[in-house]
Amino acid sequence: MPLRFNITPMIDVVFLLIIFFLVASYFIRSEQSREVNLPVASKGQSDEISSPHRLTITIEPDGHLSVGGIRMSEKQVLKRIEELNAAETSDDQPPEVRIRSDRNAKFGSIRTLIEHCAAHNIRSIRFAVTLPQG
Repeated sequence: MPLRFNITPMIDVVFLLIIFFLVASYFIRSEQSREVNLPVASKGQSDEISSPHRLTITIEPDGHLSVGGIRMSEKQVLKRIEELNAAETSDDQPPEVRIRSDRNAKFGSIRTLIEHCAAHNIRSIRFAVTLPQG
């Protein structure tokens, strides 16, 4: 009787990987679901390195804050920053806050976020910008 190779478990694993990547890509897109006009910066760099310990905060032109496409009060966002710092990480990645601010938003909201990050020992703050065309 010849030996036969059963590929059914391998197919199951491939389908699970496909589902994992579909769900992961959905969460990455929902992180930036609120549409804002980012400021233009000629010295901006592409964000190729993705930190697993990142909180992305969007500031809309009217000053509303959102995290993951969900509008939150300033108090809720500041609490999320505190939770980010308190979260344990298995790797040595420092917590990071990414601010996506509309170019017409007032600086007061940004300043509050930066000061709160500094007060809770979060040293990595990045700003989302648009690179100039051409």
